[in-house]
Amino acid sequence: MSGREEGRETLEIMNAQNLQRKAESLEHLRECLKKASIIILTDYRGQAGGLTVKAITELRGKLRECDGIYKIAKNTLIRKALSEINIECEAGTLEGPTAVVFGMGDPAAAAKAVLEFAKTQKPNGLPVVKGAVMDNRLLSIDELKAIAALPSIEVLRMQLLGLMLAPHRNILGVLNATGRSMATVLDAWNEKRSKEEAQEA
Repeated sequence: MSGREEGRETLEIMNAQNLQRKAESLEHLRECLKKASIIILTDYRGQAGGLTVKAITELRGKLRECDGIYKIAKNTLIRKALSEINIECEAGTLEGPTAVVFGMGDPAAAAKAVLEFAKTQKPNGLPVVKGAVMDNRLLSIDELKAIAALPSIEVLRMQLLGLMLAPHRNILGVLNATGRSMATVLDAWNEKRSKEEAQEA
């Protein structure tokens, strides 16, 4: 086999491996899209050098706390995976380096984690949000900020439970007050009766 043939064979093997990696990445993106309650597309590089490996690791840790994933992916694969769920990003959204936040749990917690982390990254404020998707609908940056401002699902559950229990507490309060009033009346009657008996004796 000549050197040229060996080179061609090596190139074919490398291309096959590259296609395999792309197929695996696309499948991973599809799985994450199916499970995610919110998807946030971010630019992790910006104009001034981008997030460091340490910062990306820190962001991933914060997202893990709220059941989120931060994955750097190729725009062509992201576009293909999104198009399969009928989401077409606005022009320019999938240009430049992109990392995707998959919020698998509370969407407000994932949005809050990304936006608050960006505030701590001075002077560039990375990652910069390019777009977001929730319930198969594109969200504006303002909508994403509004979602991030919501209380967590756990807090909302506690508030709902408090509202559900409030009428029962009020009824118990009335019943207890009635019981206390009745006891006061009976005590007064017993005291009056005791005084009358003492006067008769």
